[in-house]
Amino acid sequence: MDEHVNGEPAQGAGIRRGVAGMVRAGGDATVQQAMTLVTTARGDTTVQQAASMAVVSGGDTSLKMAGAVLVPSLGDVSIEMGGAQWVVSAGDVSFDKGGCGVAVAPSVRVDRGGVGVALGWHVDVGEGGRVMFGPLAAAAFGLAFGLGASAVMAVTAGYAATRVLKHVPRIPFVRSRIPFIS
Repeated sequence: MDEHVNGEPAQGAGIRRGVAGMVRAGGDATVQQAMTLVTTARGDTTVQQAASMAVVSGGDTSLKMAGAVLVPSLGDVSIEMGGAQWVVSAGDVSFDKGGCGVAVAPSVRVDRGGVGVALGWHVDVGEGGRVMFGPLAAAAFGLAFGLGASAVMAVTAGYAATRVLKHVPRIPFVRSRIPFIS
């Protein structure tokens, strides 16, 4: 693999059966039966039977029997019999016998797979597909979690303030405005 030519990324980059820290391509990138930390490409990216921490693509991204933690893409993302933790795409995202934790795209399609949180204008769940939280459910869950967290923080802040004000000596307005502090 010729990764860099005169300091510039190679037009196309590929790795097969190996381990690489970073695969960087000015064009398309292909990773087959390998493990990489970061795979970046200005064009399309194909990852087959491989694993990568991050797959960053300026074009379409395809993961076939592969896994990744983070998949940001400017094109469409297709995951077949693979998985990812985070998928953020400017194009459509489709899963076939695969899944991810969070998918953010204009359109998310799940066939025979699972997605934890799917955020998009169109979330289509096909035969055998499952989505735990769609856009509306995710918003409701976030709102409930935010209200619960703010209530807990308000109660603990009030408790801490009363504990502190008990130990502050000789402040005349403390005893008159807060009657339960002795």
